[in-house]
Amino acid sequence: MLSHPCHLDFTEMSTENNDKLYNVDNKDNEEGEGVKPSVTSSTVHKEKEEIKPMSKSQQKKRKRHEKLMAIKKRRKEQQKEEKQVRREMNGINLAEIQKLDEERRKSGEGRMKREERWKARMKKSRNLFKVCIDCSFDDKMTTKEIGSLSSQIRYCYSANKNSDNPLNLSVSSLSDLNHDNLKKVSGFPDQWRAFECSEKPLLEMHPNKDKIVYLSSDSEHTLESLDDGIIYVIGGIVDRNRLKGIARDKAKKLGIKTAKLPIDEYLELSATKVLTCNHVFEILLKYREQDDDWKNAFLGVLPARKDIKQISDNNKS
Repeated sequence: MLSHPCHLDFTEMSTENNDKLYNVDNKDNEEGEGVKPSVTSSTVHKEKEEIKPMSKSQQKKRKRHEKLMAIKKRRKEQQKEEKQVRREMNGINLAEIQKLDEERRKSGEGRMKREERWKARMKKSRNLFKVCIDCSFDDKMTTKEIGSLSSQIRYCYSANKNSDNPLNLSVSSLSDLNHDNLKKVSGFPDQWRAFECSEKPLLEMHPNKDKIVYLSSDSEHTLESLDDGIIYVIGGIVDRNRLKGIARDKAKKLGIKTAKLPIDEYLELSATKVLTCNHVFEILLKYREQDDDWKNAFLGVLPARKDIKQISDNNKS
């Protein structure tokens, strides 16, 4: 048992002592004047006011989240147990496999094999154009919006990594805040394949203006096809339609051609035509996968909330 150097028996304390300990505002208590106790009745009252109880809606959301996390944990444990049973049934020695994996990790053999597989995929890829996300608009966005942009960059990389036709992805004008957000992802940036990022502006990373097309929904020109050797730039903007025309205006200022995706030619959207960075990126990926078919590329990426209606060939102008 731990001993305490100063132990107060509150059952034996008199009312007078209680007043000295808690009620320093009592003017009649001359003995307690000037004493600053660690806890006062006013402090306790203030703390109670600062602690706001959760609303019923917040409580429900928290319960749902906790329930989902519990289900996810149980499912993960169950999958692990099933995997172990299958291995044992097939006569696989898990300890031996783990030992072999560790040896490969230390020797770098596993990483080299992954690099070889990735190079083979890049060689077979039909996407011979490149994509750059221009993050030079952070000063126009809130911290929350920049956080959303970081997530969208992660989605772009994930989609590229899992694509049958990966391409070279770059990010220019990467701010410290965006970089710090992305650093939380394992392997960023050294282990991200076909990926390059820099704090340098767009034209320092890609100086050949003739090989750049800046994508903007506000452009007067429509993108008819994706050409090999061209760098298609996506403006790294999360603005809730607040910064209309900013990407187009920047491209014009830099002397770069602009173009918009041909959404109007194939679809009618009840919602805004301004898409997230990752949606634009995935459409560009899907274009080649769908045999250069814009319509199927759009339908394969755009979310249902856009309330998409297809335009028939007869209604095309």
